[in-house]
Amino acid sequence: MDCNLLKKVQMDYGCNNFICLGGFRNIRNVYVWEGLQLELDETQYEFGTTYEIECETDDPERARQLLGDFLNFHNVPFSFSTSSKFAILRSGAIPA
Repeated sequence: MDCNLLKKVQMDYGCNNFICLGGFRNIRNVYVWEGLQLELDETQYEFGTTYEIECETDDPERARQLLGDFLNFHNVPFSFSTSSKFAILRSGAIPA
């Protein structure tokens, strides 16, 4: 095994039976737009790609309205996420 983290877990906790569940690649870009810091994730799975916009704000309703209006104006279909990246990986399919 070439992974130092797994070696440490095995040594420290006696865990030896790991099962690889797969993985995904996440690319994050950060933008400032309309006074908001937006984090745009492109997540690539073996079965497809998803895009997610994250925004930490004190006024989530304003951010939701601004982003929704922008995406609608540009005819970009969107929905609010209901699953984590790991849940999508485990399901093996991009949510409809």
